[in-house]
Amino acid sequence: MTFDVDPPDPEPHRSRRGVIPSWLEWVTSLSALVVSISSIFIAVHNSHDADKALAAQTYPYIEVSRDDVAPDGVTRRLQLNLANQGVGPAHEESLTVRVGGHYATSLRDLIATAVGPAATPGPSETLDAVRNVQPTRFIPADKTQFLFSIPRTSENARWWDPFQESMSRWHITVCYCSVFNECWVRHDEDAPQPVKACHRDEPHEYN
Repeated sequence: MTFDVDPPDPEPHRSRRGVIPSWLEWVTSLSALVVSISSIFIAVHNSHDADKALAAQTYPYIEVSRDDVAPDGVTRRLQLNLANQGVGPAHEESLTVRVGGHYATSLRDLIATAVGPAATPGPSETLDAVRNVQPTRFIPADKTQFLFSIPRTSENARWWDPFQESMSRWHITVCYCSVFNECWVRHDEDAPQPVKACHRDEPHEYN
């Protein structure tokens, strides 16, 4: 008995054009990896740029102003103010006022130090002032918060004048932060310097 056996199918012919070399697969994989890493780097870089742009749009800039004339240009009024000239709100967290080697912790203390302790309580009682009694102050952009305001009158001129003359001897330090908790400290008219955080020096704070 004879059996017809079908011959095996010949191995399909594979063209060399259909075979991808292994080195090309490696190059393709490495290229994809490089593109992925580059995309991540660009995304992180753009995120940092966006954060910087947002911080710039909320940057506060505090200036301490000492005025002895009211806005009308005529009335004599002694004022100590914190003015925010920046584009974002500022949280004032620490403030010290030093006259010579003494830190004044209140307006009464400042008057006694500037005019002379022998003169008090006379000037403290005579220099009737409007005071800002908040321990810390939140100052919107392009706004001003006063610390105190003392009008000059015929009754208080004998104390108002020497108190006004003492302003050039006041050394004021203010520390403030933005809404993103970026903080700066400013000494008198020096440019604000960045700090990690504001720390209150309670025994020396002006309140």
